[in-house]
Amino acid sequence: MHTRKILALTALVSLILACNIQSTPPTNTPAPATSTTAPSTATDTPNVPPTLTSVPTIPPTATLIPTPSVPQVTPISAGVNCRSGPDVSYPSVSSVVLGQVAQIVGRNDDSSWWYVRDPNSPGSFCWVSASVVTTAGPMGGIPVTAPVAGIVTKVTANADVASPVVCGGPNVINFSGQITVNGPTKVNFVWEITGDKTNTTPADSINFKNAGTKDAPDPGAYTADCGNYKITLHVLSPNDTSASKNFKVKP
Repeated sequence: MHTRKILALTALVSLILACNIQSTPPTNTPAPATSTTAPSTATDTPNVPPTLTSVPTIPPTATLIPTPSVPQVTPISAGVNCRSGPDVSYPSVSSVVLGQVAQIVGRNDDSSWWYVRDPNSPGSFCWVSASVVTTAGPMGGIPVTAPVAGIVTKVTANADVASPVVCGGPNVINFSGQITVNGPTKVNFVWEITGDKTNTTPADSINFKNAGTKDAPDPGAYTADCGNYKITLHVLSPNDTSASKNFKVKP
């Protein structure tokens, strides 16, 4: 009886071991394959070639010229005369060359001439025409300046042959003339006779306290034979100018 129990137990153990030996080994699940393809960079939009945007050309930076603190002039295209007064009849006493500047200190009534410091002579002043210069700086409040001295602006001359005229004999000729100035000045002049007979009188002068016109003293009694002549009232200073008159001495 005891032996049967041992055999039955042994058989049961054997059966259990056999079941364990025949059990199916676990299935190894293969690892997912690793992709070697680079990730796609595609988007939902089609591939459009890039647009070339032109780069604007940047102009060179302009050089800023500072505005002068005082009014001044400089020639437009060439050197200009600087005269003793606001008119081309005044003599040139200096000049302003191209590229040079001169400070404005005054003007004439209509601002057609500028009274400036002479850039070539410190302490001196002269006049330049506004038509040949350009201005810069503050132009307001420039005072009207009267010329320091006047000049001769007009001269007239005339000759009157006294009657009767006798060829071969002395015939009296009367000369007359006028001188006009634009300011106080002293005028020096001579009478000049040219033609069949030539003569020049000694220099004479007229003093003008203000602008105006005066008769030029005649050269006195003058006689000439028949012929063709010209009388000239020649102003020597303050500016060189003259007026002439042709006349004939004939019966």
